[in-house]
Amino acid sequence: MDYTDHLKREAGSVGYVNRNLLSVQYYFSGLKSKGLTVFNPVAGIRLKGMVRTIPCHLLERAELEELQGKYEVKDDRTHRNKVMLGLLVFQGLSRLELETLRPEHLKLREGKIQVPQTGKNNGRILALQPGQILDLQEYLLIIRPKLQRSSERLFTGRNDIESLKNSLLHLNYALKKLNPKYQNVMQIRQSVITEWLKENDLRTVQYMAGHKYVSSTERYQTTNLEDLKEALNKHHPLNK
Repeated sequence: MDYTDHLKREAGSVGYVNRNLLSVQYYFSGLKSKGLTVFNPVAGIRLKGMVRTIPCHLLERAELEELQGKYEVKDDRTHRNKVMLGLLVFQGLSRLELETLRPEHLKLREGKIQVPQTGKNNGRILALQPGQILDLQEYLLIIRPKLQRSSERLFTGRNDIESLKNSLLHLNYALKKLNPKYQNVMQIRQSVITEWLKENDLRTVQYMAGHKYVSSTERYQTTNLEDLKEALNKHHPLNK
């Protein structure tokens, strides 16, 4: 508790304190697994009051599919970008998950993709859209060998750079021209998860999104968003 008080004085952020406490908990868990201690002093200690942001400026399903349909393929790189865009729009992948994918994660005969576990998200198996299967097959057999030399990843940037930051930046420029409401890849993922929740139960969407905690999925429930908007309109000083 003294250490917690020290962290609060140092930063004041609840998130900062909890992240440090989690690191210490992992450390003592490691000691315990090796028989070096029998007690974890940090187990169960968490500060309350963590502020979670609410997704906003979301795109409707029709707008997401319109982005995918209207994005124009001009060369091999834009072909790759369109394939990645499909995985963003239909499977709600994150940038890190795109960077982690390898060819063996594609199960094209089964019409599925195995999304590997990352530091933030759980692994899962998701269905592919029929049109995606053909696009992915063409990308694997024809486009990818032209763009990549030795990397084992499914997607890379120029000269086998593992980060897709610059590639997605170019994609962002093109998508903003198609729809001024578009902001970034995270907005696509948030929009997809919100649309999933309109048709599926909470636990199913938690799995589809790869969320480790159901509370992460609850943020996207439309009812919560509508309640927040109503409260904001009711109590905001400018509306009085």
